[in-house]
Amino acid sequence: MKKRNAKVIQIAGIRGLLLVGFVAVCLAAGFVVFPGLVAMHLWNYAVSFTYFIPAINIYQGILLWAIFGITGFIINDRKKFLVAYKAPTQLSEEEMRKLMERVKIQSQTQMLNSMILKSKELQSMEEKNNIEKIDKLDKEEAQSQEKDIHKV
Repeated sequence: MKKRNAKVIQIAGIRGLLLVGFVAVCLAAGFVVFPGLVAMHLWNYAVSFTYFIPAINIYQGILLWAIFGITGFIINDRKKFLVAYKAPTQLSEEEMRKLMERVKIQSQTQMLNSMILKSKELQSMEEKNNIEKIDKLDKEEAQSQEKDIHKV
């Protein structure tokens, strides 16, 4: 086995976590915020010569820096960033037949589902009507019993 000359960094305790946080903040400030601040100041300096372009703040400066950085990566890419447009191919007869079968099945399923829903609605309406009839009969019966009581 070969021994590699790799150094292992161990993060132990709160002190190690604070060190990692400090390093992350410094890297973000050095590679993101500072160039964004420079881009903002350069943009605002160029704007001072014309009144048609608005000034930008630090967040927009960071976005401008990101645009410059991504554009630089795309331009300097060894594989060259290419965009190709291709017309979609037409479906074969077999694919078209399968597609039409699926559409037919879906439409039949949708029709059956709507019929089932309508039948459930009709059943619930019939149940409501039956309940209303029973309630009406109960009220009439109660009134007739009250009349019979008053007669006696």
